[in-house]
Amino acid sequence: MRDYSVSQWQNGEMTPPAIGDEIRTARLLLRCKRLSDAPLLKRAIDMSLDHLRPWMPWAMHEPSELSAIEARIAGFQRNFLRGADWSYGIFNAAETELLGGAALHPSVGPDALELGYWLRADSTGRGLATEAAAALTETAFSVFGVSRVEIHCDPKNLRSARIPERLGYRLVETLIANTLNPAGEARDTMVWAAERAAFLATGCG
Repeated sequence: MRDYSVSQWQNGEMTPPAIGDEIRTARLLLRCKRLSDAPLLKRAIDMSLDHLRPWMPWAMHEPSELSAIEARIAGFQRNFLRGADWSYGIFNAAETELLGGAALHPSVGPDALELGYWLRADSTGRGLATEAAAALTETAFSVFGVSRVEIHCDPKNLRSARIPERLGYRLVETLIANTLNPAGEARDTMVWAAERAAFLATGCG
């Protein structure tokens, strides 16, 4: 893989990962979503609204028309191309189904990335989110060269919180009533962090 440095792309000194780059795991393919993926993305969201709405603010505004989904994907692509944000679709190995999404966000300070993820309702309970999160954590460390990756989640979202724990992240702190949940109520946030050397040494990726 190419050797990237977050400080370089943050300073505009290098080209970010190509939009066509793919990450393969034992069961999954992670890549930037294409406009042709819009029907798969819409299906994944629409079938999972009850599952997503308690945790994902954007799900409160769904379902959307297919044209709106296409516009959203175009925005993901623009951000990916200019190195502002890296949003990946989580596909089955054959690319016939979109099982969820994951992203690396440069939102937690220098030399660090935040990892977020979601799965459609019928794809949970099989370790797929853990598999995708492991792959993107390794990508953040070995491709971007960051020193730290963070995962933020609602303490009530037990399934989500188990993923960083399984991957060897440590719970740094729990922020009390620091934000609002999708229903507009005060919500705590667990902040999990993984350090580059420790994570790569475990072979979790």
